[in-house]
Amino acid sequence: MKSVTIENHLESLTESSVIWERYTRDAKANPNRYFVFYEGKDRQYYDCRIRNFTKNYNAYEVGGKSKVLQLVDKFTHEEGYKLKNKLFFIDKDYEKHRLDSDVYMTPKYAVENFYVSHTAIERILKTHFGINEDDPEFGKVLDFFNERYKEFIQHLTDMNLWAICCQLNGVKIDFDLLGLKNNADKIVKIKHEKKIELLVEDISFNFFESMYEKMLSEKIKKGSEKNGRDYVSELSIFRDRREHIRYTFENDIEEYRVHIEDYSRGKQLLWFLKEFILSVEGKSGGILKKQFFIDDRAIMTVFTNCADTPECLNDYLKRKCCLTFT
Repeated sequence: MKSVTIENHLESLTESSVIWERYTRDAKANPNRYFVFYEGKDRQYYDCRIRNFTKNYNAYEVGGKSKVLQLVDKFTHEEGYKLKNKLFFIDKDYEKHRLDSDVYMTPKYAVENFYVSHTAIERILKTHFGINEDDPEFGKVLDFFNERYKEFIQHLTDMNLWAICCQLNGVKIDFDLLGLKNNADKIVKIKHEKKIELLVEDISFNFFESMYEKMLSEKIKKGSEKNGRDYVSELSIFRDRREHIRYTFENDIEEYRVHIEDYSRGKQLLWFLKEFILSVEGKSGGILKKQFFIDDRAIMTVFTNCADTPECLNDYLKRKCCLTFT
């Protein structure tokens, strides 16, 4: 019971109302600075990039995208508050890109996606493993990475398209129910030197559709409750909209399929990166010497300088961080 209480307390500290109180207190003490609002723990990625433009800022971890947008709305409509020295950062998730000059939305699913690319792994090899481009291990690891990355995206394409179709039809998928929120270890196994191993017989649209219905049904049988959720209602809505979801998948999803990398879940990609590196430096069949322990909680901080920085982020920071405070 104690751990739940602590968890709820920590979660309450990121509520938009609590963040608003902290901001008003800080702004009153020192209004001549920037005020930055992140979705979740994304400061691990953004902080060092903001510091390239200004060190004069306060940063706040807001609980999620909706809470960040609540703050944007509050700043916009509260008399006396302006957005000029406020920066807001949110993930795109499965949405199309939003047009709001005061809010930065990632061009890919989440900031974690910026850690997993050909250019990012190149930087990781040079910075953290001390390997030069002329070293034979460099090209070998890159080739393996490109092959496994392409396979990983392909294997999870139907899962992401299914979730997109659900969202387009008003059903937001809880990946916790599938055990796939932060990784994909229930359905694939990563080894650098061979094709990705599937741990389930099927990873099609049909598999995820039936599995989600099964998990909701199990929650109902167990009488499980979480934050007051009504699993009976969720299952009913899911079943009612199933045919619409399937129609969307079969007819209206081609644009998402073409750009599926941009809609691939960031935490699963970060898990893929960790598993790939662990395999590459493994005792059995490894190519590289083990350099450090990779902790799930610290991986974004450890590799932040190696992650990609999209030009749209630099453009946003240049435009927003140009004030002269007196």
